[in-house]
Formats: sequence, C-alpha cells, structure tokens
Amino acid sequence: MSRPCWLTRPGFAGRAEWSLDDEVMVLAPEGSAPEPYAIREIAGIGGDEFAIELRIGDGACTLSRLGSDGPGLQDRLRRLWLPQRAAALRIAGSGEGRPFAGSVTRGGTSRAFRALLFDDLLALAPHGGDVEPLFLSLQEKLSFDESRYVITVTTWDGTAIELGKLAGETEVLLGALGERRAALAERAGQVLAAHLPTLPLAARARLAAAWLPGRVLTVEELDAVASGSRAALAASWIAVLPRRAQAEALLAWGAPGKLFFGYSRLDAARPAADDDDTARAPAAGGEAPAADSAGAAETRAPSPAESPDALLWLLAGRGRSWLLEELSVGDHATYRFEAGDELPGLTSHLLCAPQFSREALYLPLEKLVAARAELAPAARDLPFLRALRERYRERIIHSGPDAWRRRVSAVQ
Repeated sequence: MSRPCWLTRPGFAGRAEWSLDDEVMVLAPEGSAPEPYAIREIAGIGGDEFAIELRIGDGACTLSRLGSDGPGLQDRLRRLWLPQRAAALRIAGSGEGRPFAGSVTRGGTSRAFRALLFDDLLALAPHGGDVEPLFLSLQEKLSFDESRYVITVTTWDGTAIELGKLAGETEVLLGALGERRAALAERAGQVLAAHLPTLPLAARARLAAAWLPGRVLTVEELDAVASGSRAALAASWIAVLPRRAQAEALLAWGAPGKLFFGYSRLDAARPAADDDDTARAPAAGGEAPAADSAGAAETRAPSPAESPDALLWLLAGRGRSWLLEELSVGDHATYRFEAGDELPGLTSHLLCAPQFSREALYLPLEKLVAARAELAPAARDLPFLRALRERYRERIIHSGPDAWRRRVSAVQ
C-alpha cells in the first residue's frame, strides 16, 4: 500500500507517495508516473526518521513529512539495503554476514555505521555513505583501547580506522576480527605448504603471517620476510603453472622494486574463469588462440592443473606501465595499466575481493548488460574497482609466444 510523503529531488519538490517491498522502493511524485528504485542500487541512506535521504546515482532525494511511518521506514530500509548493496557491489564475503552497528572514525571524522562481518571482510556502511569493504587480509594491526572502548584497525598502508559505540558488542567484534584474521593466516600457511615445500617451516610461518590471500608483495619484501622465497617460487610454484614462461618474461621486463606477487583464493564464490576471457586450451606453458574482437571465445571447464586451491598473480611495473598476469590459468589475457605507485594497493584490493570478475575490470559500462548487468554496480560505484578501470588500458591476448613477447616488449 502506498503512503504519503513530501519528496525533494532534482527537478521536483512536492507531494508524493512511496511504497516498499523487499527489493524495490517505488516513489510516485504527484501528477507523475511511479518510479521504481532497486534497493541494491541505492548508493547510501542518510537522514533520520523524520527525513530520509537516499543517494541515487550522482543525485539525492529526500523523503520527509513521513508521520508515524518514518521510524519504521528508516529501519526497514537500512536492514534491507546493507546485504543487498554488498551483494550488488560483489563484496558479500565468504560465510554468513554478522551485523554490527556503531561509530567509525577516520581522519578525525566520526560517523555512525552499520556493517556485516564476513569471514574475509567487514562490509562497512557509514551513515549516508555507500558500503565499502575492509579486507581482513590487508589488516596489519588490531588494537583495543580499553579506556575509550574503541577498536583500532590499522591497514598495511598505515590507515587507522576506529570502531566504537558498539552497544555492548565491542569485545564480540574484537574477538571476531582477530579470529578471522588468524584463520586467513592459517589459510595462507596451507597454501604455502602446498606450493613452497622447499621453504623451512619457520620461514613459511613468517611468510604466512605477512603474505595473506590477496595481498601483493614485492620479491624483495618476500625475501626480506623469508629468505629464499623468490627462489622457492620459481622452483616449485611457478614451475608447474601454465604461464611459467610469461612469468619469466615479465620478471625480466619489470623494474627492480616493481615486481609483485599475490594470490587469490579459488572457491565457490569466485569462478575459475569468466567466459569472456576464455579460449581453447593451450599446451602447458604454451599459448591459447586469440579470442575474437569482442573478447568472446570457446568456453571449457578448466583442467585440474588450472584449478589450484589458490591462483598466483604477478604484477610487473616499469615507469608508469604495469602488466598484471594470472599465472595459474592459461586462458586469461595480460592486463595493462597506466598508473603510479598506487597500482599495487589497488591490485591487492582486487585480489581480496571474493567475487572478483575480470569483465567488471575491462568491459565498458555500456557492455555490462543482459547476463553481465549484475557487474555494473560494482564497475560503476566500487571505488577501488572504478580507480582500476580508469587506469586500465588494454588486454594483451595470448595469440602466440612471439606475438605476446613483442607486444610486451613494446610497452614502455
């Protein structure tokens, strides 16, 4: 049933009616046709029970004069919106999201928030803002100020995020964050035990604590944490992968200090291949035939050798040029970016994302339609993905060893 309100938005201010189901809010300005707004595409909810502000695209609309409907509408909208928006942005992490609410402080500014804690990330929605991921693999330090009852999460880039006013759930969140971070380190230990058997146990333990799923580290950083890591990577992990020859070429192409390795988890939430990036199977270490001009090619199930428990990635940089290669799967292109030193951090966010899709990285928004339409909200609105898309330049297709090497060598 529709209810009355006062609607203010670009091009209109006046009486209107609203209705809400589990997925769509319908606004009907007086004298105009009803306008449906998918909850998953709303980019933020602010205001209070008296005037609710919705961020829709680049604009905003405000519902006021809600009467007794206001408090219930505000609460229901927020409860429906957070999980749907996280899913739309493809940052609904592994496991079941546990809800939390409180206050978040960054750079001296505090805002109320609601959040869902998954196994690998905290999907955080500041009041009036969009949902953003706090990837636990990028968490360097977790501390608790008992005098203020505030949790501080410090990420690898030095950013400090304070979480407080958690209504009696401070210690619950603190424990849950620590447990999930420890589980990621345990997972890293399993991956390293499987792929770097020549490293001693103590070295692997140190490396597992620093090199979590999704985080990229330079070869120098890997060796600094655990001496011999680069040699072990080449001798055991890279040596059996479909793109081992490309790894050698990119390691030779990149500049010192700009050669990064990272790995992403392979699980049900993240398919082994996007159809738009696949081609017919190459021989081990060889090349796949080129895809057609739209990037489409024959789809096939990946072989067991191409479906490891973790996918190894190499990011190589020289000047402002960067090349990103997924070494564990033979059917994916090389991605070229133009960027500064921010690119490795953005790549870490990409590899941490539990539902990362290559098509959301390289396809123009106008191509994200029909079956690919579910990728559009993340490509359009997720800050780190939008930043990567702005810096993306091309895919270098593996059309043959010589052609690929010539194209890479031409990148300045």
